[in-house]
Amino acid sequence: MISKKTISFILKIGIVFFSIYFLYVQFLLKVDDNQINNFSIFSTLKSNIFSFFLVFFMMFINWIIEAFKWKLLIKKIENITIWTSIRAVFSGITVSTFTPNRVGEYGGRIFCLSKADRIQSILITVIGSIGQLMTTVFFGFFGFMFLPNYLPEILEYNFFHFVSYKFCVIFLGILNVCLVFIFLKTSYLSILLTHFKFLNRFKKYIKVFSFYNSKELFYVFLLSNFRYIVFTTQFFILLNIFDDNIFYFDAIPLIMMMLLIVSIIPTIVFTELSVRGSVAVFLFGMITSNTIAVISATFIMWIMNFVIPALIGTFFIFSLKFFRR
Repeated sequence: MISKKTISFILKIGIVFFSIYFLYVQFLLKVDDNQINNFSIFSTLKSNIFSFFLVFFMMFINWIIEAFKWKLLIKKIENITIWTSIRAVFSGITVSTFTPNRVGEYGGRIFCLSKADRIQSILITVIGSIGQLMTTVFFGFFGFMFLPNYLPEILEYNFFHFVSYKFCVIFLGILNVCLVFIFLKTSYLSILLTHFKFLNRFKKYIKVFSFYNSKELFYVFLLSNFRYIVFTTQFFILLNIFDDNIFYFDAIPLIMMMLLIVSIIPTIVFTELSVRGSVAVFLFGMITSNTIAVISATFIMWIMNFVIPALIGTFFIFSLKFFRR
């Protein structure tokens, strides 16, 4: 009979192998794209070395904020150090490399915990992810408000288009406020679910949504906002490295819309990078014809915020605890 220790080791080796393999395949697919000249990319980065290292440094800030946010959330069921939270975050990124829409990230994190119930841990991690999604939707809406600056025909074509646009803005504004309010009142979901008798067996998990008050959830939302600001700033710096004719106030609304669109499009591992690139090219085509600059920025952004963290996470995979005594 195979021991738990052996099974655990095989699982860890398998995770590391598949994560590196899927990253390698995605990298090759993009490198083989004729739109990207690798020599040109790296020579451009070399000539903008300070900006490049600034983006690299901000990558760590981004994930440390996420680690701090997860530590804040998970302390309701297990008090962990910031280092454990950092290990969990990077391990989750590694596991997510070969799962649709990165759902494996939840599993990668919970196996860093020693005592906490794992289903409760997943639900708590979902709450954190929802907070990040709310941030993306919140800012994405404001990006949408600036759309007429790029497509004035929306307002000028005829009265119907003008009314339709205004209606969409009002509707999305109300929806935005409602979504943030619902997130801040997550505890109400726990109360609502307890009214369904067939869910009584899941009371232990339902009560997770009552762990946090509005003040705590607002703090989670605020940390998600900080991550969003770091991420959007990174992307703008990269865009500016490859095309210094792209200006901040022109780019930021488009970045907001890009992140919103990408967040709601289901993706699988092999298509994620292509989807991000296609959305970026479409949106930034409104302000620049330099397609290579947009694709290059998207490519480096993917390496910075996904490939490098995933590779770092492979070192932490061997500390995961699949089985408990």
